[in-house]
Amino acid sequence: MRLRNSRKTMRVLSVVSGLIGLAAVVVGVIALDKKEYIIATAMLLVAVWQLINLLSWKKLR
Repeated sequence: MRLRNSRKTMRVLSVVSGLIGLAAVVVGVIALDKKEYIIATAMLLVAVWQLINLLSWKKLR
């Protein structure tokens, strides 16, 4: 029973991580359009961080 909950939790975390990464990319593109380079760089770092999280959680599943 606990293993099933763990897999479900990992799946939910993977989806949330993917959504955060996509949102960060969208905000980064908008920031680039408005020439806000610091915000765009920060969003790029968040997107990369979420990608790393997503890949590490996939290994655990």
